[in-house]
Amino acid sequence: MNIKPFLLLPVFFLFFTCCQTESVSWPEPTSEVKPWTRWWWPGNAVDRENIRRELKEMAKAGIGGVEITSIYGVKGEEDRFIEYLTPEFSDMVQFTIEEAHKLGMGVDLPPGSGWRCGGPFVPEEKGLWSLKMHRFDLKAGETWEMPEGIENAAALSFVNERGEATVLAPEESFAVPEAGRIYVAERIKNHDKVKRASDGGKGWAIDTFNEEITGWYLNEFWKRLGIDEGLLRCFFHDSFEYSGDFTTHFTEEFEKRRGYNLAKYLHILAGDCEDSDLIARVKSDYRQTLSDLVLESFIQPMTDWTHSHRSLNRNQAHGSPGNILDLYAACDIPETEIFRTVEPGTANIFVNKFASSSAHVTGQKLVSSESFTWLNDHWTVTTSEMMRATNRFFLAGVNHIFFHGTCYSPDDAEWPGWLFYASTQMNNRNPLWREMPALFKYIERSQSILQQTNPKSDLLVYWPYYDVTASEGRLFNNLNIDKGDNAGWFSDTPFAKTVKSLSDFGYTFDYISDKQLGNCQMLNGRIVTEGKAEYKVVVVPPVKYIPTGTMKKLVDFMAGGGKVFFDESLPESVPGMLHFEEREKQLNEIKAGIESVKQVGNVTGLLAKANVPGEKSLVEKGFHFLKVEKDGEEWYWILNAGMNELDEWVELNARAKSYLLYFPETGEMAQAENEGNSVHLQLEPERAVFVRCTAKKVNVPAYNYFDRNKESREIKGMWKITFVEGGPVFPGDISMEELVSWTELGDSETSRFAGTANYSVEFEWNESATSGLLDLGNVKNCARVRLNGNDYGTLLGPSFKIDVDNLQQGKNLLEVEVTNVAANRIRDLDKRGVDWKKFYDINFVNIDYKPFDAAAWEVKEAGLQGPVLLTGQ
Repeated sequence: MNIKPFLLLPVFFLFFTCCQTESVSWPEPTSEVKPWTRWWWPGNAVDRENIRRELKEMAKAGIGGVEITSIYGVKGEEDRFIEYLTPEFSDMVQFTIEEAHKLGMGVDLPPGSGWRCGGPFVPEEKGLWSLKMHRFDLKAGETWEMPEGIENAAALSFVNERGEATVLAPEESFAVPEAGRIYVAERIKNHDKVKRASDGGKGWAIDTFNEEITGWYLNEFWKRLGIDEGLLRCFFHDSFEYSGDFTTHFTEEFEKRRGYNLAKYLHILAGDCEDSDLIARVKSDYRQTLSDLVLESFIQPMTDWTHSHRSLNRNQAHGSPGNILDLYAACDIPETEIFRTVEPGTANIFVNKFASSSAHVTGQKLVSSESFTWLNDHWTVTTSEMMRATNRFFLAGVNHIFFHGTCYSPDDAEWPGWLFYASTQMNNRNPLWREMPALFKYIERSQSILQQTNPKSDLLVYWPYYDVTASEGRLFNNLNIDKGDNAGWFSDTPFAKTVKSLSDFGYTFDYISDKQLGNCQMLNGRIVTEGKAEYKVVVVPPVKYIPTGTMKKLVDFMAGGGKVFFDESLPESVPGMLHFEEREKQLNEIKAGIESVKQVGNVTGLLAKANVPGEKSLVEKGFHFLKVEKDGEEWYWILNAGMNELDEWVELNARAKSYLLYFPETGEMAQAENEGNSVHLQLEPERAVFVRCTAKKVNVPAYNYFDRNKESREIKGMWKITFVEGGPVFPGDISMEELVSWTELGDSETSRFAGTANYSVEFEWNESATSGLLDLGNVKNCARVRLNGNDYGTLLGPSFKIDVDNLQQGKNLLEVEVTNVAANRIRDLDKRGVDWKKFYDINFVNIDYKPFDAAAWEVKEAGLQGPVLLTGQ
């Protein structure tokens, strides 16, 4: 046989490729995969030496960047204050950026002090406006003139007793032809000012509904900032906390956008109407106009402005009176937040998914989070709570964690240093800072994968924003996030019910707005978004109001072979007032065509019939998860969000030759036990693992599963306790046979000590096994483990179990360094009346925004309380 050698090359290459063994590793960390922190500068009272010191401390611990936020100052430190936006302030910002870049860190900055755009150079007339409605009862034959107290009448109408409205000119007198009412819409000054600002940053907040004012303000801010372009990675805008609901040209914008004169319906705005449908339509148009103006006059211009200065826009859309999907999408890095405590065993992440959905749909790579805001009261937040909140962010699609946060404090400030009122105190005065590198590394490893993968969701779920705009309540319908999934605009809505049902059946999904849906295309039966993300199905929840344009787009998808399913029912009507009868007729014609194709019903049943499966096994076994894709391979991020260990075989939809386990908490990588696409998972509460589904040969060991049927033994002996780090005073050494809180033993200092204590015990091990599972039991609040001199790292909780592999027959030495929260130390300060709360503005509040006083707190348990169990393997 005469075979030419070059014909063998492709066969040889294929054989060589298939037989290659891949060495696996975690991606190389960058500054963006590390966690960042909001770095408050009280009174901008910073200096070069302390800036350099704090940046080095943060970089060494594993923080990748800072967001400088200028806030109110510290009483008694006025001589250190630097006025905001002065040349001296600019020098400090420039110096910080240079020092941060030397350390491989990035820097972000808000376009204003505190939050809200504004300041002392903003004149009152460029500030926010609100709507005030007036009504005047009149009799036939009276002559009405504008009362002297009304200065800025924006619209005027007369409504007779039959409900017929006549639009009036504000500057003219009016001869009343018959009994009725005159309604006046007055534009009044809103009193919003910059919140929590430093000296030089206080002043009026700008009118966010006026594009000209937005551009003017940002340009004035840039001129005063006085730093080089391109040095700041991002400008950051905090949650929308402006309360204005009107502007100088609102009535003109309303008529231009909605197609009719708002003055005809002032009686509705005044609450003098009983027609619920009419009320809903006018309110919807009013709120939609506010939404349009926030997007087009504020967020989009801000993004364009940041780009013009070679930076990006990081923005929190929540809190705005607008379509937050479109607002999140209008920036470069959408940011969500969790406000207050995350209850153990819960996974309420649906509201947080608005930010990540916009990023996925439009192709933005980073989704950030304001993390740990009021996670608990000051100095009581545990590492377990931090882990729980971090995992909820990842589950919601966040891949760029920002702590809330770190307060600058000079080295000479007495403990607890300078503080911000709503912080988890992510700083070096918190005794938990000693163990924070373990949390930072967990976040870094997780984000190194999450930022390099593409989200892989099955479904797009249409968000019926027009149902929100037509809802009852005040005109300024801000979409707050502080209550999470219990937010009034989300909870108990048909949309919430649909997405919860989909989640319960193991479906992954993103939300999509009307605008974003209009930018989608069909490709090979898939819906492809403007960001090139592909989805199998569009799900429409029960909807009352939907634009005909959106319905036509959905019909186009169906005509092109795409799957569109309506959960339970078709939309009822169209939004808004103008020609709504005509538009409703068009909608009904569209609906008639859809009803015949059997795409309306129970959505999970429709998906099953269409052979679109969810990850049913994962959810049935109690896991929560994400699905992503990297280099053609499917990955899962799987979390045990419950309160008990999960040891289960799960059947994954992704079929592969090997299933690799990447544990971000420890850095361990191993081969999972599998039978086909059934994979064995063991996860303690709040433990997560990446599962990589690959056809490649990989060079990793098999995962060491723990046999739960083996008997454990309690480690007993004389525990020696030595206090090694913390304050205010080191207690004396303690010895105990029965583990209890260190606050119950020793001298008087134990009840107020905050810091780290070393627990050591010698124990006999007579089994042949050299490895085992160590369970520390109850720990207050985190622990670092050493066995026979080998360091096994930090356990952050809530589970304090770890594999050990250096047990030796005979004597063994176990050392556990336990660090507690600072609550007992801060309690001691308040009991002794020490004056440490010395901050301007909001000084100093607890989680309920009442004056903070820890004097009445009970002493919190501290230390290792066990029982400490060891199970040989």
